[in-house]
Amino acid sequence: MAADRPLKATLESVAALANVSKITVSRAFSQPDKVHPDTLDRILKTAESLGYVMNTAARNLRAKASKTIGIVNPDMANPFFGALTRLMTLEAQKAGYDTLVFDSYESQENENRIIDKLIGYNVDAIILSVISSDRNYTPGYLKNLERLGIPVVLVDRELDGAFCSGVYIDNLDCGLQAGRYLLEQNSQKVVVVSGPEDSNVAKERVTGLIAALQGKVASLEIIHADFYMDAALRVTNEYLDRQPPPDYFVGCNNQISLGIIKSCVDHRLALMKDVSLFGIDEVSNAAIYGFNFPCISHDLHEIAWQALGLAIRRAVDHDIKPGKVIVRGKLIGG
Repeated sequence: MAADRPLKATLESVAALANVSKITVSRAFSQPDKVHPDTLDRILKTAESLGYVMNTAARNLRAKASKTIGIVNPDMANPFFGALTRLMTLEAQKAGYDTLVFDSYESQENENRIIDKLIGYNVDAIILSVISSDRNYTPGYLKNLERLGIPVVLVDRELDGAFCSGVYIDNLDCGLQAGRYLLEQNSQKVVVVSGPEDSNVAKERVTGLIAALQGKVASLEIIHADFYMDAALRVTNEYLDRQPPPDYFVGCNNQISLGIIKSCVDHRLALMKDVSLFGIDEVSNAAIYGFNFPCISHDLHEIAWQALGLAIRRAVDHDIKPGKVIVRGKLIGG
């Protein structure tokens, strides 16, 4: 029982008893994959014998609920993640939970440090959008969270593994819906500005577009950039500098669509007149500035509600198996 454990276990005492440095002990909890297996095993056994989990505040980690959920997003400046975080916080409050919100700024180092802190803050569960949309991304802290019994709900970016629950967008369907719409508009020349080639999100959206358009349009070009406005602006500028605009640009997320819009403005092209745009994800407040274009909209309230529900259910009952929810987007403005 947690009450029988020593009351003054510290990182220093674990390090001394395990005969390792304090840094090695900290790394064993936050990045276990970077610690030699024998050393890791010795540290974990020592910590368990002392009743130590990351810090004094977390000593009774799984013995007592904190009614707190950690939320980690990769880019709060992106309206998608910013709005989603706000909605999850509101849903948590309705359920009687506080939230600790962190922005990893798309940095693996930050992400590792944040998870380390959330363990120490004794959160009941973590809702996490990881820094990478590559399903093969395997952060070492996941093993530690599983060992500690802290439920994890992944949002938007999926990872392989049975430990985590998840709420994901149906990215393949996004591409299919976009492609079908373009066919209805009799588009013949289509340029898709996508995210990185190794991104699972980008792959599925592009796969859907290709499935819908291949052999049915005169020209289909895929340009890989990143999921940020600046990268999309750069590659769209390069395209428009060398040839006339297509019938349609497709922006594979809201930030890419912003980059396309900026490039069209810079090239003095009237959007939806000289060139048309289809966006996957809404661009916040675009209509205010006169940019009206069709897009795939996702119900952020639904995503937030589903993520909170999965997190709380597993926090309350650890016998509940991880769940997976797929949210399908809706065509608007068409």
